[in-house]
Amino acid sequence: MTISQPDCSEPVEIAKDIYWVGSRNDKGFESNAYLRVFKGNGQQFNLLIDPGPSPDFNTIAGKIEQVLGADFNLDLVYLNHQDPDVCINTVAFQRHFPQLHIVTSEDTWRLVRFYGLKEKQFIATENFKSGKIKVKTGHRLRLIPTPYAHFRGACCLFDEEQKVLFSGDLFGGLTDTPDLYAEKDYWEGMKTFHEIYMPTNLALKKAVKDFRQQAGDMKMIASQHGKIIRADLIDYFMPKLEALPVGLDLKGESQLVRENYIKAFNAILDKVEKDVNSDTVNTLLKAFQSDGTFPNSLITKNNRIYSLRVPVDDAFKLFSNELCQNLDNNQKKLVRTIVLNCLADWNISVEIPCPGYVDDRHETAAEQAIFEEGQSKTGAESKPLDFDQDELENMLDGLMDD
Repeated sequence: MTISQPDCSEPVEIAKDIYWVGSRNDKGFESNAYLRVFKGNGQQFNLLIDPGPSPDFNTIAGKIEQVLGADFNLDLVYLNHQDPDVCINTVAFQRHFPQLHIVTSEDTWRLVRFYGLKEKQFIATENFKSGKIKVKTGHRLRLIPTPYAHFRGACCLFDEEQKVLFSGDLFGGLTDTPDLYAEKDYWEGMKTFHEIYMPTNLALKKAVKDFRQQAGDMKMIASQHGKIIRADLIDYFMPKLEALPVGLDLKGESQLVRENYIKAFNAILDKVEKDVNSDTVNTLLKAFQSDGTFPNSLITKNNRIYSLRVPVDDAFKLFSNELCQNLDNNQKKLVRTIVLNCLADWNISVEIPCPGYVDDRHETAAEQAIFEEGQSKTGAESKPLDFDQDELENMLDGLMDD
C-alpha cells in the first residue's frame, strides 16, 4: 500500500500541534526540524526540536512563521546531541530571541557551547530528576537517554500526549526520494546510515529496549534525518534496528574481496559506457560524488569507483539501483547481461543483477509441454516418484549386481 505523501514545501502537521518544519534538498541525506506548540492553562509554549543545519535556516524560519505568524516567539530549543547538522541554527535563533533557553545533556553542552550559545540559558537534562520536563501548559515530555547512539550524551524526547518519539539520529536514514513518510523500502537507507554512524549494536539494543519500556505506546518516530515512521511500521523497523550489526560489529571483508568488487564495478561501467550509453555512467558517478552532507558509500576518483565505505553486498545494491533506475526494459536486459558477465569474471554472484528488469521472453516449447502435462505456472511443485517396497528392493538389488 502506497502512503499518501504531503507537500514538503509547506510545514506539515504530523500530529496535533506538532509540525515538521524541515527542508527537502533532494541530496539523499535530509535533515528534519520539528516545532511543538503547547497550549493550555491559558498559555502557549513553543518548542523547537533539533533546529537543523545553517543552509536550511531560511526554510525552517519561514515554515515556523507560517505556523505561528510573523511576530512569533520561541521559548525553548531541545538538542538531541551536538552535531552541527542537528543544532547549529540554535545560534541564529538565540540571536533573534535573546531569552531563548536550551535543553540538552551536559555532555552535549560541553561541545555546543563553543558555537557561542549563552551558558546562562542552558538547562541540563540531568536536572530533571523525574526524567520528565513539565511544561507550563500542563504537558509533559519524557527524556530517554541513548548513550553512544551515536554520541555519549544523546538524549531522545517523547511527547506523552501525542505519543511521538523524537529520536535524533536513531531511525534516521539515507533517502532516494523527497517523501516525508517512510515505507518499508526505507530500511536500506536506514541500515546504511546506522552501519556508518553507530558504534556498536549494544547501543542500539539498549536504546530500543528503553524505547519499549518508556515509550511503548508511541505512535510515530520523528528522526533528525531521513523519513518519519508512522504507527503501522514501527514494529517493522524496530526489531530490524535492534538486531543490526553496526560499526565495530561489522566483519570486514578481506581486501581481496573488496578489490574484486571494485574491479567488477569498473568493468561494468566500461562495458555500459561502450555498449549502452555514457550518460548512464556519468549519472551514476555523479550520484556518488560527495557534496559534503554525508560520507558516500562508494568513493569515486578519475571517473571510476575507487573504494567502498560499506559492506560489499550493500555496495552492490547501491551500485545496481543507481545503474538501472533510469533505463528502459531493453536497456536493462543488456545491462543485466553485462553485470552478470563482469561479476562472473571476478567470481561474484548476485540474486538481482539489474533491479526493475522484467523478463518478457516467451516460453519455449519444452516449457509449454511441461505445463500441459499438469503443472500450474504458479506454485508448480515436482513430486517425488512413488515406488512400492518391492520395486525399491528390486532397484537396489540391480544397483548392487556385478
